[in-house]
Amino acid sequence: MSTQIQVNESSSLTSTKDGLNQIGTRAFLVPERSTQPELLDLGKGSARDVQANLTEMWRMNRAFGGVAALTSHLFPALRRAPKPLTLVDVGTGSAALPRYIAQWACQNKLELEIYAVDISGRNLDFARRSKLPNPNVHLVQADAAKLPFATNAVDYYISSLFLHHFAPVEVIQLLRVIYHHARRGIILSDLVRHYLPLAAFRLIQPVFARNYLTRHDGVVSIRRAYTPSELRMLAHKAGISKAQVFKHFPWRMTLTAEKAYD
Repeated sequence: MSTQIQVNESSSLTSTKDGLNQIGTRAFLVPERSTQPELLDLGKGSARDVQANLTEMWRMNRAFGGVAALTSHLFPALRRAPKPLTLVDVGTGSAALPRYIAQWACQNKLELEIYAVDISGRNLDFARRSKLPNPNVHLVQADAAKLPFATNAVDYYISSLFLHHFAPVEVIQLLRVIYHHARRGIILSDLVRHYLPLAAFRLIQPVFARNYLTRHDGVVSIRRAYTPSELRMLAHKAGISKAQVFKHFPWRMTLTAEKAYD
């Protein structure tokens, strides 16, 4: 579910890097941010391993507050906004989240089209084999740096467990691009880097993380994640003055930035 965000303009890259020395530094109960890649991003594992990993990730995301951290902001926004609506989930993985949102929209009689975007063909292959297809969820293979959507063609860009895949400069560029292209806003949820979730993940592994990809990448994901203050700084560097970062129990955070609309 990862890709590389390219910053093309050298002047933009220089200005973006200014003042980012404190991003990823060690603090009390917060480890230094790791740059170790995840095995899934390196293409490791069989098709069966990928299926097991994505299934386990979705199960943990629901059980430990990841889905709620995003939908507690997204669902009210979708209710408020004029209909019909278009949503893009960047780094969708198994597309379980878009299908969950589409089911909620159907139950609430909201007109919503969702584009589930991932650069990984094998992630999308698993998504296509899902037992719960939804006609309002469209799978798209694309790089997050080159999303195939025109400016203002999409109401909301969302993501879950995606931002930690990128270095600070890449996060800034991604935030800048999707916020500029969104008609109404962005809602992005992720892990919080901290020693406590690392310890908790070790405890739940026998039940929730039986696949070796999940066990390895779960630890790496937490160590690669940002803190709320770091994510707030990255959004500020991206020029998103309206960005807010909310903490969610136990170790999740959600960045939101809405645009004014009629």
